[in-house]
Amino acid sequence: MSAHAKTSDHDICQAVRKLLESGGEAGLSMQAIAESVGIRAPSLYKRFANRTDLLAAAAQVGLQELAELLKNSAPASDPTLTGQTYESLERMAHVYRKFAKKNPRTYGLIFSESLAAREDLLAARQASAEPLLALLVQQVGQDAALPAARLLVSYLHGFLSMELARAFRFGGNVNEAFQYGLTKIIESLLREQSRRDGENRNVLV
Repeated sequence: MSAHAKTSDHDICQAVRKLLESGGEAGLSMQAIAESVGIRAPSLYKRFANRTDLLAAAAQVGLQELAELLKNSAPASDPTLTGQTYESLERMAHVYRKFAKKNPRTYGLIFSESLAAREDLLAARQASAEPLLALLVQQVGQDAALPAARLLVSYLHGFLSMELARAFRFGGNVNEAFQYGLTKIIESLLREQSRRDGENRNVLV
């Protein structure tokens, strides 16, 4: 089997994601990945030093996809229009959830503890957060944007971790539960900013 000249690193990472989603990480070997894209395993090692590097690269591709989805889901909003910002944050949250449910093992890889310290993956995580941070900077200000983003993402990740693990066992509608929590958090963030804006106006007057 000869190496395919047109097989890109991106193609390989997408093959990793496909194998990961279908069979999990335990059976994901360099040999299986090489065969899936029509190259020899030694050729794969010329591009990626080891399996960990390849998994990290696949996680970066997943993050790039997520970042693009988030960016496209929330067009520029007017920070003076609370309703518009609410709708943008809500859309981004639903896009985030949809991505995680469609790509559960890629999503798990993105937050893998074994990859957490990698600088290349950290940079990709930061890039994926930019659409959300940019929106929150407009609405809640530079100082509060990062804490606000962490609050929202913590809720999303916690909920999705339980949902993907099928841990919601007490009945009820999970979609309604997701929306309930999301509404409460977004309303709280925007209400706090409205309160601060009111205090600032009072000081100016």
